[in-house]
Amino acid sequence: MKHIHAGLEDRALLGAIAEAAARAVSPCPVVGFKYHAFMMAHAVRRTVTQGRVEDRWPSLLWAADVLKASQATEARQTGWRMDPIETDRVPTRTQAEDAFVSAMERWDPEAADRAIVGLYRAVPQERLFDLLFRYAARDFRSIGHKAITVTNCHRLLHTLGWSDAEPLLRSLTYALQNHADEPNPAQNDLAADRPWRENLALAEDLPSNRQSGTPEPPAIPDLLATFREGSATDTSRAIAAALRQGVDPQTLWTAIILAAGELLIRRPGIVAIHANTTAEALHQGYRRSRDDQTRKLLMLQAAAFMPLFRDRLGSGVRPLRIDGLEPEESADSATEPDRQLGEICAAIGVDRDLAAGKALAYFQGTREQAAFQELARHDTVDRNLGYHDDKLIEAMLENARHLEAPWQARYLAVSVYDLNGPGTPRNAVVVRARELLRS
Repeated sequence: MKHIHAGLEDRALLGAIAEAAARAVSPCPVVGFKYHAFMMAHAVRRTVTQGRVEDRWPSLLWAADVLKASQATEARQTGWRMDPIETDRVPTRTQAEDAFVSAMERWDPEAADRAIVGLYRAVPQERLFDLLFRYAARDFRSIGHKAITVTNCHRLLHTLGWSDAEPLLRSLTYALQNHADEPNPAQNDLAADRPWRENLALAEDLPSNRQSGTPEPPAIPDLLATFREGSATDTSRAIAAALRQGVDPQTLWTAIILAAGELLIRRPGIVAIHANTTAEALHQGYRRSRDDQTRKLLMLQAAAFMPLFRDRLGSGVRPLRIDGLEPEESADSATEPDRQLGEICAAIGVDRDLAAGKALAYFQGTREQAAFQELARHDTVDRNLGYHDDKLIEAMLENARHLEAPWQARYLAVSVYDLNGPGTPRNAVVVRARELLRS
């Protein structure tokens, strides 16, 4: 706390948290749980820079608390720490890219660890992440966390700078090689890898994904129907067919993002949360990659993943549709936007169907988002129930930014199914942080 009062920069603290997490928290046995200390860093950064000033340091102090808890868990369970790199075994500049691809294809974590260091030293940042984005989408293990990790790290490095990137890149490469307790995927036909193998072949015959096609809003309901009932193969092929017909790729991403949002209506919870954060991560990779084949694969894999998330929702799934959500107008048609927003928040945690209807009416009527975003971020900080809260709100706000107004309103409205509201208890760490900052 004394460093904050002495003028510590928030970026410096976030960078220290990210590097400490990379060095002392392993993405094994699964890419999740304790590893969120690393994965959520960019979501915290967005909250810090785009939320209320009063929430900046409480957000970072909460992230530091998550880090210390994760470090303690790792020390207690495994004692793992990132080993120093074997410098004499790092591939040369001319060998680095081939060595990295070979190691990733073999699922060889030790070789990939050395190769990513050589790649970092040898190729431009854009080429480095073209390769990482490709492998981020390779398999469905850890319900999307691999894609989330790569996208988080990419954006984090653009914020923090690339001079200290090596431990972060080594950490995410280790995460990409995780296949839990399954045998080596390079030598086996495993369910988590089948969409990738199918889509590698499918992508070969597709037109360039950089070319703008024709926007086709009428195609979206038909695509949503496929996402509701079809398999991973069906959804990938539907996207591929639309691309061949010249449909604008952003229309197709709209359908993918809406399919993720719809899962929040059908059964809110951890699976639907990850459908949305994964859709956002893959879309960001698509937007940032300069490699045409990688872009095709990111879109096809995003399409394939949505039915896989759908099929994991479990029992209690409601037959609701995002395009069937009805606006719930206030009793007083002259209700001011601030009061409408208050009604939405009051309904969260009491009747989320009502909250979603009111939110849809709010966004369709005022199209005002800034106040909603500010309040949603504030309640996420103040009433945080865990690292998924930060990840979800930032992913949904980013996803919404890329949707046309009619769909944007519906997507933002369904966010209330997993947002925190006035009835959610305040986070004890954040409460303590605010007290310390005032002292």
